[in-house]
Parts: sequence; structure tokens; C-alpha cells
Amino acid sequence: MEYFLLLVIGCTAGLLTGLIGASGVMVVVPALVILGYPASGAIGASLFIDTIASLVVAWTYYQSGNLNLKHGLWIALGSVVGAQVGSLVSPFIPDTGLSGAFGIFLLVSAAIFWFRGRKGIVPAAGGDQEGSRPPRLLGALRANIVISGLSLGFFVGVISGLLGAGGGVMILLILVFVMQYRLHEGIGTSTLIMAVTAASGAAGHALSSDLPLKAALLGAAGTLIGGRLAAVFANRVGEKLLSRVVAGVFVVLAVVMLAVR
Repeated sequence: MEYFLLLVIGCTAGLLTGLIGASGVMVVVPALVILGYPASGAIGASLFIDTIASLVVAWTYYQSGNLNLKHGLWIALGSVVGAQVGSLVSPFIPDTGLSGAFGIFLLVSAAIFWFRGRKGIVPAAGGDQEGSRPPRLLGALRANIVISGLSLGFFVGVISGLLGAGGGVMILLILVFVMQYRLHEGIGTSTLIMAVTAASGAAGHALSSDLPLKAALLGAAGTLIGGRLAAVFANRVGEKLLSRVVAGVFVVLAVVMLAVR
């Protein structure tokens, strides 16, 4: 029975990653803790499962031409270092209500994506809309891709190692609203970056003996199915509809996180 549950947990996490490019940590970690795994081990397994889910999803988006590492490469490099730092610090950080704060963050993000889908705001790939002038801060970030990518990636990596998440939501927001990627392109690229970040964090947990292989491998097997199905669906729908789907999923996740904090 436990094996079946682990497969279902992985499949659910894969669906989440394929639809919105987000980590399955909000599904995997609580579920594994309920099944009796220690929190540190659940986080390690979550990072391993995120790695497999992200690779499957990223490959599917790549097949549809929705992968662009022009700016994302630097975020990926920064996130690798940050994930190692977060993994080392994770055992010493108590639960201080971060889930509630992240839940509110998701609600704000949901509102932004819903507005984006309703208005049909679809920027050109990797650039601003013609004639638009970005705020000074965004302009500075886009003008210094290497520095901004490494810095933002490092921050995402630290959060990933601390919470057992691949950082997909934050990477997606950076790519779509800072780097001006199309949503499909943002999800595809963020999942590939998340695979690198999650793999780095999982390696850190494995070195600390905080990686239960049975849970990680069975969850990863389930995520192959869920991730592929969700990614195929996401690549077949339009930008406006996908924005609304992302917003809706963010709302559900936020409500869950606020309810269990």
C-alpha cells in the first residue's frame, strides 16, 4: 500500500510541475511526513523527485520549442551554489511560519497571472513589448544579465535547499516578469533550471544521509507519468488560458499552505 501511495504522491507532484513549473514540495513533504518519514528525509526525497519531474517536463516543453536558456543559464549556475548553502543550513532552521508567508506570496502571484491572462499580456520571447519602457530597476536587471542572473539564482537556490523545493515558482516569476519570457517559455525554462537546482540540493541531502531512496525512487517513477501528461496539456493550450490555469493552481496551493501553517 505504501508503494502505491508513493507512486500517487509522485504523480501528483509531476502534474503540478508540468502545469505551472512549480516544485512538488507542497505535496511531497507533507505526504511523506504523514507516512512516517522524518522531515529532513522528506525534503531530500522531494528534491530528488523534483529533479526527475523537472527533467521530464523540460524535455516536453523543449519538444514544443518552449525552452530558452539565454538568460536562464546564469540563474541555474547561481542556484546550484545557493542550494548547497541552503541544504547545509536546513537542519538548523526551525519552522517559523514560512509556509504562511509563502501562501500570501502565491495569492499575490495568482492575481498577477490572472490579470495577465485576462488582458492577454503576451510579451515577445526574451524581450519587452515594442515601445514599452521597463521601470528603472527592471531595466538595470535586464542590462546586467550575468550579475542579476547569478544573484537571483543564488537566492532561489538557498530557498530551495532550505525548504526542499526546486524553486520553480520564483524562477518562473523572474523569467516572466523580469526577463520578459512568454509563459510557456518561462515554464519550460524554469523547470530545466529547477532540475539543476533540485539535483544540487538532493546531492547535498544525500551526502548528509537525508535521502530515503525507496520514497525518492517510487515518487520519481510516479512523477514521470504526471509530469509528462500535464506538460503535454500545457503546451497545447494558449497563453491566456495557461495564465488562468497557473493563477488557479496558485490559489489552491496558497489556501492549502495558509490552512496548514
